Amino acid sequence: MNEILQNKQELPASVIERIRVYSIQYGPKEYSWSAWMPEMTNTDTLVRLDTKDGQTGIGAVCSCSERDMDLSIAYSMKSLLRGLLGKDGLQVEKNWLWMAQRRPYVCNTAIAALDIAMWDLLAKQNDLPLSSLLGGKYDALQAYASIPVLENPTATVELIYQLAQAGFTTFKFHNVCIPDPDIKLIKTISQEFQEQQFGFMFDAECGYDLPGALQVAKHVQRSGFVWLEAPFPDRNYSDYRRLCQSTELQILPAGLSVVEPEELAMMLSSGCWSTARTDLAMSGGITPILKIANIITALGLGLELVAWGSPISTAATLQVSLGTGCGEYFEIAVPQQDFLTPSSQPLHVHPSGKLSGSSKTGLGLDLDWQELEQTEPPLFDIW
Repeated sequence: MNEILQNKQELPASVIERIRVYSIQYGPKEYSWSAWMPEMTNTDTLVRLDTKDGQTGIGAVCSCSERDMDLSIAYSMKSLLRGLLGKDGLQVEKNWLWMAQRRPYVCNTAIAALDIAMWDLLAKQNDLPLSSLLGGKYDALQAYASIPVLENPTATVELIYQLAQAGFTTFKFHNVCIPDPDIKLIKTISQEFQEQQFGFMFDAECGYDLPGALQVAKHVQRSGFVWLEAPFPDRNYSDYRRLCQSTELQILPAGLSVVEPEELAMMLSSGCWSTARTDLAMSGGITPILKIANIITALGLGLELVAWGSPISTAATLQVSLGTGCGEYFEIAVPQQDFLTPSSQPLHVHPSGKLSGSSKTGLGLDLDWQELEQTEPPLFDIW
């Protein structure tokens, strides 16, 4: 981590004196990502840290739940809040270790939101975008539209055309996660867009057995797709290894369950995946992701980060990817207007299909707190 923080200055303490936590429901309950997943409710758990020297740090994570909004992350976080009051918010790794000692009774996603807010604070105090503080490896990433399950292949094709008008050139789609209908959609996409210079990925949401995955992988590779994602649950080591040995296609996990650095290192060194994928929130925040990135770089392998959610809850992932050079792609949930929270704006994809980071300090977020609190007052306000 010390090598990454090349631009970090020596700063006086910035003592946390107030913490506000918001649970924000957004978007219509219309979307699913597999045949067995119901329509989901999206929740951003948003944290605001205020310090005695007048600074503010912001952190947010996204979650999905059935039927109602998810308050579990906020309530898991609650036991940490009074213990953080009076701590120096710039001592990020020290504070993360203190929070991590409270696991498993405090969940990783709760720790992540607070950790992100402290990194935002640290970058602001250094007067830098967080990506610059973390190394500034990239100026932009290839954006890809993450498309939910739609009613039929025609609807998916129509949405891809609409998204292309908005600048997207790369698309990941989902379907029922049963080989035969999934192959039908893969063939439809391949035939419809064979003349366009588009990139495609397919996400199977952990739905296949090995024979089904081998069958789908053959068609995905034949169609020239970038990768096949999550054919099995992440810890199905033996089937992942056999699939990787049977295809030249990039095979990625879902990235939501194998999140500890040591387990990831074991999986990757055993040839289970061709490229790693993990989620910043499920891993516990930016602090452990930097350790994961170092491990994967040492193994000479790639790492893609999950970036599904609102522009607020994915801001940290964008900054980490740009700063550390983790991954070539950045995931954007679409239609974008359905993933906006109060005070957030859609991410702007350039005509090249690229997404740039903000030049503002920290996460680059500039929230209208008055507007937000008119509709979403804080669930907790601790000082």
